[in-house]
Amino acid sequence: MSNTTVIKSEKKIKEEKELARIPGCKISSKNKLIKFGVGKGSNFEVPIDFGVNYPGVLAPTVLSFLRGEGEKQNIFIEGIAFVNSDYGVEKEQFEFYYNFTYKSSGDYQLNIYMTFIHSDKNNKKGFIAYPFLMEFYKGAIQCSEKQYVPLEKIQTVELFVVNRNPETSRGTVTTIKPSSGTPGF
Repeated sequence: MSNTTVIKSEKKIKEEKELARIPGCKISSKNKLIKFGVGKGSNFEVPIDFGVNYPGVLAPTVLSFLRGEGEKQNIFIEGIAFVNSDYGVEKEQFEFYYNFTYKSSGDYQLNIYMTFIHSDKNNKKGFIAYPFLMEFYKGAIQCSEKQYVPLEKIQTVELFVVNRNPETSRGTVTTIKPSSGTPGF
């Protein structure tokens, strides 16, 4: 066995351990009940210099709506994730995972993990804002008995942006609002 093979195996093991810390199921383009996309990043600077190093990720801004009826019913999620510009992360490097929790109120919460891997660097005030969209259609979210969770039972969405190396994250909770009927919402 060559040294190259050993190094690749050690790297793969490290990546698998990092992924083991992310709860839930990976969202794949093969899943036709969940649609997602990340837009091109735009530079964003904090306009005031407070003389501190900002973290690698800031809490994302998220909106969520329950749209449609019947088979077209979906939870529509739109947001912006802010990642330190020193990381050099490209939109193709993001991966998404999801799970859901049953809260003591009897409502469900959808948890989404927007992940990437990059070594930690901090800068004074520069970030890249990545817009993203997600749609979870009827039947996409299942409990342990493989029964579908009705989308109208999901009351909140919590989205985490996670740098897996080193592990840092920021999360935001938003309430799912009924659609206003406005096209696009």
